[in-house]
Amino acid sequence: MKKLTDNIGLKLLSILLALLLWLIVVSIDNPVMTLPFSPIPITVENATVLEESGKAFEILDSSKTVSISVRAERSVLSELSRDDFKAVIDMGELEDNQRVPITVRATRYSDRIQSITPRQAYANVVIEDLLEKPLSIIPRVTGAPPEGYAVGKVSTLSNIVRVSGPESIVSTVDRAEVAVNVSGMASEIHSSEPIRLYDKNGNAINQSSLDLSIDKTTITAEIYKTKKVDVVYGYTGDPAPGYASSGILSSTVNSITVMGEDEDLETFSRLSIPASAIDITGAEENVTFTIKLSNYLPSGIYPVNRDETTASVTIYVEPLQQINMSIPITNVQITNIPDGLSAIILDTSGVVEVSVSGVEDVIKTLNPALITGTVDIAALSQESGSTIEPNVYSAPVSFDWPDGVIENAYGYIRILVHSIGDSGTVSMPTIAEPPSLSIDSGTETVSGNGNIG
Repeated sequence: MKKLTDNIGLKLLSILLALLLWLIVVSIDNPVMTLPFSPIPITVENATVLEESGKAFEILDSSKTVSISVRAERSVLSELSRDDFKAVIDMGELEDNQRVPITVRATRYSDRIQSITPRQAYANVVIEDLLEKPLSIIPRVTGAPPEGYAVGKVSTLSNIVRVSGPESIVSTVDRAEVAVNVSGMASEIHSSEPIRLYDKNGNAINQSSLDLSIDKTTITAEIYKTKKVDVVYGYTGDPAPGYASSGILSSTVNSITVMGEDEDLETFSRLSIPASAIDITGAEENVTFTIKLSNYLPSGIYPVNRDETTASVTIYVEPLQQINMSIPITNVQITNIPDGLSAIILDTSGVVEVSVSGVEDVIKTLNPALITGTVDIAALSQESGSTIEPNVYSAPVSFDWPDGVIENAYGYIRILVHSIGDSGTVSMPTIAEPPSLSIDSGTETVSGNGNIG
């Protein structure tokens, strides 16, 4: 005890000096410092306090984050980052309807931090009436499938979203969209995608202060193979008297690219528009029709390009031009001569006069030397209702006209029908006032006095 108590003052002084020396060493090696951390995003608690009273709030941009100063030992500060701090405002502490105190706390080393000081003590907010708006969700695709494929029907699992929040923001919302990327896709796609809001100018809206009844929905995009096919048009009806169709038809769409399942595309080779869709009855001028091509696509086949689904089709109608033509007799043949009879043409003028009509472009190309015709003896029998006997007949000639030519009246020629005996000799009919006659029939020569009327 004596040794312990000897020089007690000096001993206590030495202990104090040792402690002081330790504190000096520690402060030099691991000093307490103050460092800034920013930006710390501000989160909101008790937001329903205002919503229950029909009000909404928006944090001003200048108050959405906060900068802080943290005082702690250097060893602690070196382990911290801005993610280790949480800044909170409690809407239940709203003051003057315009500001809320900011509280910042550390999520790590809170027991070793001496102080956390926000650079701003309050977050400024704007209080507005709460507005809710229901919106249809519009599906949209981005990108493009591989060549030879196209996007078919695009749909969403949910088609309505309710948006609520400050009136000044919600009132600018024009539409809700959900998009799926189809780049490189050759089969049907199902994907869960976020809902995005846009104003009427197509600008994205900041959704941080808005509540959506659903944040995501599943979007489905059908992907089909494609095929290009010709479009064939028909038309029906007769123009007004004195008019005719030139036979020319023009359309703004002569082919269409379609899509569908493989088995449906294999059996679809062209799109035929029925004649009943284009009726030119009574027309006196060119007639134009608007045809919705998609109405005539078979089940399971869909147009790729919506711009190709409507065609403007014009049928050209012109006044008829009438001309008289002289067809060489040598271009006329006699057919269906009954057994035991022969027939020859008696007309000596060498031509058959006939009147025809047609549109100008067709009429001006007619060449009488190229027009052929026939006289059908069997038709004469049906017309008279009796058996053809040897005699002279005035018979209509049926000419083979090009398309677009209308025969105004039959051209007639006289033919001599006579019998042929068992020996092959010609037996001429006996008719009053026989003229002198000599006719070369080609295979037989008929000469003699016949009674020809």
